Amino acid sequence: MAKPQPNYPSRFLERESAKDYTQREYSLDSYATLVWNRQSHLVNRLLLEMQERAPAGHHLDFACGAGRITSLTEKIFSKVDALDISPAMVELARASCPRTEFYVGNILENPELCRGPYSSITAFRLLLNLDPPLRRPILEALARRLKPGGTLLINLHGNRYSLRQPAILWKRWKQRRGMEPEATMLNDMSLGQTRSCLETAGFSVEEVYGTGILPPTVFRWPLRRMWNKIDDHLSALGFLKSIGIDLLFVCRKKDSSSP
Repeated sequence: MAKPQPNYPSRFLERESAKDYTQREYSLDSYATLVWNRQSHLVNRLLLEMQERAPAGHHLDFACGAGRITSLTEKIFSKVDALDISPAMVELARASCPRTEFYVGNILENPELCRGPYSSITAFRLLLNLDPPLRRPILEALARRLKPGGTLLINLHGNRYSLRQPAILWKRWKQRRGMEPEATMLNDMSLGQTRSCLETAGFSVEEVYGTGILPPTVFRWPLRRMWNKIDDHLSALGFLKSIGIDLLFVCRKKDSSSP
């Protein structure tokens, strides 16, 4: 059996490790940057729609990391809080987000942290960085922090039923044999698992968007621009969203009377 994946706090205890990860993950030619360049316009539009529903709303960017999403939210919402369990990540985020109030901690261990209530919450790259038993409790804690009818915008950056999966299975095989670094994050979830997790935690899923159809490997081949254009076209086809590598979920907090 593969050894347990390293958890998020243990990976980013030091500022240098957090900074190195951020620079590597979002370097100019990385796959994460390619996906974000395509997805950022959609995220910005959805954030604007969330703000229009609650013009004076208080927003929380949960698991803010180095502040990639926080920097967008503070341009849109009048009041923004951001929380991460890693002090090193918060230090990086604070440097680029002067209007945001930052907090460090674990909302399961400290229920009084960032109580809200918030009109909207963003949570990016959260689900796969959580140990599976913590996913539902964390989502339930977020639901408690939302006002009735509040919106959660959350993504899944590793869809199990995408063309990325063969490479993940290959890396897991190598990891079991000591041929792949144990620090490599190889977690995944399916669209159905994610929807079920969200709905069980008290959210209704209103919309799902998929980004990135072709596997990351092809962008290391020649003619990268051509592959990028093909992937851009495929990502725009709504019927392919269920096999998108990165899935974006727009969720609404359920009414307490709902089943």
